[in-house]
Amino acid sequence: MAGNTFKLKTGTMAILSEGDHRSVILIPATAQVILVGGDIKRDTFVKIRYQARVLLMLSEDLRCGIDLVSDHSRS
Repeated sequence: MAGNTFKLKTGTMAILSEGDHRSVILIPATAQVILVGGDIKRDTFVKIRYQARVLLMLSEDLRCGIDLVSDHSRS
């Protein structure tokens, strides 16, 4: 599912990790994110791209609060 674009139905949080520093990033409802790493069915956290940054997000938040916008694996 990597490469898929998802539109969030609800706002959520993600983690920006830069070296030893971590920040919580708020992602608003209706934002579009791209899954860049991980399995939303098996992994606790997945990597997403939002506003040109790679963030860690709870896969449960992504599973429960999204609409699939595009599926690049079927293109």
